[in-house]
Amino acid sequence: MAVTRFTGKTESDAVMNAAMELGIPSTEIQYAVIDKGSNGFLGLFKKPVIIELTEEEKLAEPVMEDKPEKTAEVQAAPEKKKKQVQEPKKAASENPKEKVYKRPDNIDQIIDDTEAYLDEVLKAMGLVPKLNLYYNTTGNVLNINVTGEKMGALIGKHGQTLDALQYLTSLFVNKESEAFIKVKLDTENYRERRQETLEKLALSIANKVKKTKKPVHLEPMNPNERRIIHSALQRDPKIVTKSQGKDPYRRVVVMLKK
Repeated sequence: MAVTRFTGKTESDAVMNAAMELGIPSTEIQYAVIDKGSNGFLGLFKKPVIIELTEEEKLAEPVMEDKPEKTAEVQAAPEKKKKQVQEPKKAASENPKEKVYKRPDNIDQIIDDTEAYLDEVLKAMGLVPKLNLYYNTTGNVLNINVTGEKMGALIGKHGQTLDALQYLTSLFVNKESEAFIKVKLDTENYRERRQETLEKLALSIANKVKKTKKPVHLEPMNPNERRIIHSALQRDPKIVTKSQGKDPYRRVVVMLKK
C-alpha cells in the first residue's frame, strides 16, 4: 500500500482531487486531514488543505458485483436511441437560459428581507458574512454571494451545508413572492468549481469503466450534480449513465454501452 497526499482549497476539493486522480468515487476514499489550511492575512499567504490517504488495491475496483447483467437489460436498445436521448436534453438545458421573466413588483423588499434573514442565520453559525444579492430576470433567479472568513464551514462536505441553506433561503424568499423565484446561493465560486470537478471526475470514471469493462456506482448526489455527470458523458459513444436509488441516496451509475 502507498501513502499519497492531495491538496485543495477546501477539504471537499482535496477529496475530489484524490478521487479524480485515482478514478474512484470519493466515498470510497479513506483519509486524514494533515493540514486544515488557512485563509492567510488579507487574502495573502493562503495555505491549501492537505489530506493523506492510503491507496490499496481494492480502491482500483469500486464495482457492485451483481449489477452488470441488470444494467445490460436497461441499455439493450438499438443505436438509434443515441440521438433521441441527446437532442431533448440539449433543448431542455437551453430553453430556461433564454427565457426572460417579468421583474416582481416587490423584489427590492424581498432582497432586503432576505439579506437580513441570511445575515442573522450566518452570524448564528459563527460567521461574519458580507452579502451581495441581485435579481436576474433571465431565469428568474435571485443570486446571493457570500464572502468572508471561514467560508469552508458554510460550504460543508460536498456543499451539503450550502445546499441546505439555499433550500431554506428559497422557502423564505418564496413566502414573500407571488411567483416562484429560483435562489442560487454561492460562496468562493464554489458552484462553478464543483461543476468543473464533477466533469473531470466523470471523464476519469468513464476511462476507468472502459478499461475494466465494469460499471461504477458514484456517491449519492443531488439532482443538479447528477445532471452534470449525465451531461459530461452523454456524447461519449462507448459510455451510458443512469440514476439509481431514491433521494437522498440516489446516485449515478456509469457503464459501457451495449
